[in-house]
Amino acid sequence: MTQLFRPDVKLTDVLARGRFTVSAEVIPPRNGAEQVQVLSQVQRLVEAGAEFLSVTKGAGGSLRGGSLPIAQAIKEGFKRPAVAHFTCRDLTRHEVENQLIDYHYFGIRNVLALRGDPPDGQGDWKAREGGYSYAHELILQIRGMNEGRFLDRVNGPAADIREHTDFCIGAAAYPEHPNEEERFRFFQLKAEAGADYGITDMLFDAEAYGRFVEGLDRVGVRVPILPGTRLLKSRTQAERMMKKFRVRVPEATLARLPEKESPDSAAIGLELFHELVDRLRSYGAPGMHVFVIVDTDGACHAIQDLRKRLGSATTLGLS
Repeated sequence: MTQLFRPDVKLTDVLARGRFTVSAEVIPPRNGAEQVQVLSQVQRLVEAGAEFLSVTKGAGGSLRGGSLPIAQAIKEGFKRPAVAHFTCRDLTRHEVENQLIDYHYFGIRNVLALRGDPPDGQGDWKAREGGYSYAHELILQIRGMNEGRFLDRVNGPAADIREHTDFCIGAAAYPEHPNEEERFRFFQLKAEAGADYGITDMLFDAEAYGRFVEGLDRVGVRVPILPGTRLLKSRTQAERMMKKFRVRVPEATLARLPEKESPDSAAIGLELFHELVDRLRSYGAPGMHVFVIVDTDGACHAIQDLRKRLGSATTLGLS
C-alpha cells in the first residue's frame, strides 16, 4: 500500500553531501493565526534558495502551536526537508512518545529536541512529575524509540511487536554559554544521548563558534553543528540582540554598523553577513542557518545572495 505521507530526507543525509548548506528558521504565527502569512514567508524563503527549513516551538513559553503542520507543509507542499522543533518542558514521557508517533506517521524525520524555555519571568520552573528537566533526557527517549524501545502501558499488557521510529535527532548548541565547563559538557551529554547534529543559538562571533567546535573535538564530539544568525542593520539592533540572547557582537562589527537603520544598512548588513559566513566556513561550519524573526526581506536577500556566491547547486527535494 502506498504511504499517505512520504518520509522526509534526513538532515544528516543533506549534510553528508559535503556541500555548504543555506537554510532558514521560521516562527509559527501566534495561536494558529495568519496561516497564509507564514506559508507565504516559507514560499519566499524557498524561492530565495533555502535548502531546508526549521520550525520553532513556543519560544519563551509563548503560545505558538503549529510546528507539526507547518513542517508537514514544508515537506509535502514545498518539497524541502523540514526540521520540527520538539519541546518536552510541559510533557510527561508518555505524552512525548504519543506526540512523536504522530510526527513519525506524518513522515517528519528531523526533530530538534529541546527542553524548552519556561514562560518569561518564571524563574523557578521545575519539570512535571514524570517529565524531563534536560534536553539530553528527551534525546535519550527518542533514541530509544529509534531502537524499538517504547514505554509500557500503565496496568496494561506489554506490546509484543515494537516497530522502531526513524528520527534524525538535533540538539541546541550554545557556543557562548557563560560557564565554559557547562558549555561543552551540556552538548557532550546531548551527543552521547544520541544527537545527530546541532544548531546554535543566535551567533555573530565566528571565533566563539571556532572555539566551541574545537573544544568539542577535544572531547570526541564530532557531530555537525550548524551556526545560526540573522542580518544586522544597526548598532541599536545589535545591542538588542546581545541583551536578548546574551551573545557577543564583535567590536569590529559594531563599529561598521550605523547607529540606526539608514539607506546603507541593508548593504552593510549583507557585507557583514558574508564576512561572518567566510569565517565560519574556515572553522568547518557545514552551512548557515538564517533566523527569520521579523525581517523576511532581509533573510531572503541574504540567502539568495549567499547562494549566488556559493555557486549554483542542485535543488534538494524529497526522495
